[in-house]
Amino acid sequence: MRRSICELLCVAVVGACLSAPASLFAEDPAPAQKSEQPSMKPTAPPAKVQPVSPMANKQSDTVANPAPGAVKPATVAQPGKPASDIPEPTVQLKEGEVPAVKFDTPTYDFGRIRAGQEIVHDFWFSNTGTGPLEILKVRPSCGCTTAGQHDRIVQPGQSGKIPIRMNVGNASGPIHKTVMINTNCAGEGAAVTLHIQGEVWQPIQATPTSASFGRLTTDMVTNSSMERRLTIVNNTEEKVEITEAKSSNPAFTAEIAVLEEGKKYELVVKLASQPATGPVTGNIDLTTTLSDMPKMQIPVNAYVTADVDVTPNQLTLPAVRNGDIQRQFFVRNNTVNPVKLSDLTSTNEMLKLSVVETQPVGKAYRLTVDIPADYQVSEGGDRIIVKTDNPSVPELAIPISQAPTMADVNKQFSVQPGQVSPAAVAPAEHKHDHAQDGHDHAHPHAQPAAPATGSGNK
Repeated sequence: MRRSICELLCVAVVGACLSAPASLFAEDPAPAQKSEQPSMKPTAPPAKVQPVSPMANKQSDTVANPAPGAVKPATVAQPGKPASDIPEPTVQLKEGEVPAVKFDTPTYDFGRIRAGQEIVHDFWFSNTGTGPLEILKVRPSCGCTTAGQHDRIVQPGQSGKIPIRMNVGNASGPIHKTVMINTNCAGEGAAVTLHIQGEVWQPIQATPTSASFGRLTTDMVTNSSMERRLTIVNNTEEKVEITEAKSSNPAFTAEIAVLEEGKKYELVVKLASQPATGPVTGNIDLTTTLSDMPKMQIPVNAYVTADVDVTPNQLTLPAVRNGDIQRQFFVRNNTVNPVKLSDLTSTNEMLKLSVVETQPVGKAYRLTVDIPADYQVSEGGDRIIVKTDNPSVPELAIPISQAPTMADVNKQFSVQPGQVSPAAVAPAEHKHDHAQDGHDHAHPHAQPAAPATGSGNK
């Protein structure tokens, strides 16, 4: 049968479509839109540059201007990493506008100051580029360093400042802090690190700053004289007398001796012969004749181990278990005499226990616990018990507990009508975190951590 002209045309069109390459059907990319600069209030005339302190470091940090027309790469979040907390620029640069930042003194050396003083400094910078410079974020490395209200948008050829305050507190010795500046510049010039450094001295300085006895066994405490000697130096011009040394914990005694009248002393701290096991801490309070420092405090600490101990000292089972699990504990003999273990038992017969000697002559053992999948902790908790032949530690007990499930947590913190959620009254996170500043000073009153005994098994 003869086909109509319309049918032949339809067949031809369909065939052409099927044979055409896929690229012909791809969407055209959206045309690039030119960014228009929003209207902005005229900035104030450039502020007069503050003279640099004679103690300031003369080093300069010049940021090279990127090539004209360079485009700042977009920030892309990596898988598994949180998105950047740097704000997006509010300034839209026109074609050919490239901001650049130059700090007059990126490193500020405050020299040598007395403890307790506050450091105040303005970091001045200039926009040496061809487009508006925007300061996106100012991030001090430590909570003791804060940034004030700074200039945020600076036009080409103009200057701005970033005021910084730092409280050195009771620090002693060299200090180095950093402040990270994020800008709308492109490439390596987008971030600049400012530095604050110097030395802090105490009117009366103890070396070392604390009397730390570290980890001790009962044999060490009983059979040897445990003492620590500290040198106390008066760094002021006047003569200072230390009239009294008093311990806040009877486990320690303190005596003061004169090495150089009014200038140097020796503090002798001794540990009592029979302190309690575990962490032992306190302070030695010194009384001085210095008017603005009449009292001085020296931290003192020790950790006395039991004759026999077990690590970790408790077992916390995960909230969800999909099968049998195994946990191990380590029994340590802290005396010179051998220790034997016996009568390894638990309050629940479902737990399978075994013990092997890992160091000869009764010095160390490994205790293994096999936990079946259907084991449930008894109400009130279970215990693993092992007996020893040491008279001061006749028995070691390992308590067993179960981590709460999410349902248990939700039930515990469920909010009834008229009640306030516990999360609503939770204390705010403490922002003064020295641990993030890898080269900050150490706190003179920091206590050494006691040996970890564990808080359970993962």
